Amino acid sequence: MKINGVILVSMIFLLTISSISASHFIIGRVNNALDGTSANSHTIVMWNPTIGVNDNQTDIIGQTGNSGVDNLYMIDCELLNTPCQVGDNLSVKVLNTGDNYLTNTINVTVTGAGFDVADNLSLNSPPNATLISPQNNTFVNAVNLTCSASDLDSNLVNTTLYGNWTGWHANETVEISGDQSNVSFIKNITDGSYRWTCIVQDNLSISSENIHNYTFHLDQTLPNISSIVLNESYMCGNISFLRVNCTVNDSNIDTVVIQANSSTDSINYTAQLLGGITYYKDILINESGTWSFTCFANDSARNQGVPLTQQIGAFTNSSDIKLNSSTISFNETNGVESKNITIFASIFNGGCSDANDFTVGFFVGDPDDGGTIINGNRTISINGRSNFTTNMSWLVEIGLNQIYVAADKNNSIPESNESNNKMNKSYYLTAWQEFYGNMTPSKVLANSFFYNLSKWSNSSTPGHIYFADSESNIDWTNLQAIGRNSTNASTSNDFTEIDSILGMSSFNDSVSNVFTTDGNNPKDTYNMTIHEKEIIHVPIINSTNNSNFLTGILWDVSEDTNGEFNQGDNEDLVFVTRINPDKNGFYGVYDYEIRIPSKLRQQNTSDTSNLYLYYELL
Repeated sequence: MKINGVILVSMIFLLTISSISASHFIIGRVNNALDGTSANSHTIVMWNPTIGVNDNQTDIIGQTGNSGVDNLYMIDCELLNTPCQVGDNLSVKVLNTGDNYLTNTINVTVTGAGFDVADNLSLNSPPNATLISPQNNTFVNAVNLTCSASDLDSNLVNTTLYGNWTGWHANETVEISGDQSNVSFIKNITDGSYRWTCIVQDNLSISSENIHNYTFHLDQTLPNISSIVLNESYMCGNISFLRVNCTVNDSNIDTVVIQANSSTDSINYTAQLLGGITYYKDILINESGTWSFTCFANDSARNQGVPLTQQIGAFTNSSDIKLNSSTISFNETNGVESKNITIFASIFNGGCSDANDFTVGFFVGDPDDGGTIINGNRTISINGRSNFTTNMSWLVEIGLNQIYVAADKNNSIPESNESNNKMNKSYYLTAWQEFYGNMTPSKVLANSFFYNLSKWSNSSTPGHIYFADSESNIDWTNLQAIGRNSTNASTSNDFTEIDSILGMSSFNDSVSNVFTTDGNNPKDTYNMTIHEKEIIHVPIINSTNNSNFLTGILWDVSEDTNGEFNQGDNEDLVFVTRINPDKNGFYGVYDYEIRIPSKLRQQNTSDTSNLYLYYELL
């Protein structure tokens, strides 16, 4: 078993102690501080807390003290003004004599043994403070002061910020604990230069201050970019330099950057000071097109000014005829089949040379792939760096139309780029037409002399509205739901056959796409009573934007030869809607609304221009 050093020393002094009848020694050990500082030569004090600390005895720890042994002390409590007695509780601690090294206080009870051994003490290491950010003499745009506190004894208590923005004083204290802690202090103060530091304290009230105060410069003002100026208004040729000047006002400018943006690249250039508050950069312009230049400015505090941008056009020396789909437009977005609309096209000359007397053509379809020209070519001229808008009338066709505009198709104008003379834009005309209106009939039935007079009037106006091709000869008592055969069984291809008959198979809004989920199965069905006969499973859709008005499809079984609707028999088609008085539709409040394919008029080709409307009043 290892014998404590204090016990060993006490045995050395045992004979001496026993021969001094009026002595009672308190013996103990003080460990070195964790930072390596020796406990030797430090002063240790003993007192009776009942009497008060003014009545005390001291010793020097180590070889120069009473013990004569490293790290040990020996104090005679009989030498107190009020000598110790058996049972007294005495207090012992190492004093802070100016180097901030001390210990906590321990207690030892006096016994009748002639000496007593106190618990070990450890010399406390002072805490440390380190200033983290901002670093000394730096610029900042916001005040966030961070310092680090450390303590080898894990006795941290608080960190206090000192600063001089309202006179040098303790500005804020934050409680901490443990052996390591980073603390940040956020302050809202005005621009200026300031000093700061942190003081850290442990649980023995020992403070350690960073030996250096740091200075920071607060700048919350953005650089003012007042102008960006180019030394040319436009440029001709592919390789030349352009000077870009930026005017920036700030007392602590760090960098000024000019960003050059062409159609193919974006490059940042560091600008140089030209004089005063003007910075510049000479930038190589090496391609035609629109260039933009943006000026960015940052000060030493990382404030960024509001960027300014300037543009310039760079043109080839020769002509460059070009089109863009965004500059092709139509005077009507919702045209009517076989009615004229006007197509507009803005054509640009992106070169510095004039382009004189070249042709422009408008086409339905790609002119290089069988497209049809619309009303012949136009001949125009465009000055350098200019544009010209021409137009052409066109009879609108149902479906998706690709309208092409081609300029200088025969390459009569020498150009820097011959690949941008053709462009297209889509024009879509729906294959459907909506009809709506009111029904307020009042009918008189009689011969020319008004014999057999009958008058029919009904303000509620129930019934149906029908549309069919003008050549149709409808047997109203033999109508059937499309998608059903003459025995009311479902069929598989009625809707696609309607599309074939009406020439709508290629349309996005074909009958089969509008009425079915997959070309065969209706999206919805409805039962109708037509001429006192119930027709079930009539395929229906909303006529427009709500279910107040529905459109259904019927076929005339009386013209059938094989028991179902097909392209060979081409039985008459009837589109139907129920009269629903005073209801909201897409176009307002009215009694009926129906949606029919415009090409229904050409189901029978002997007359492809007209439809008939029928109404049935119940």
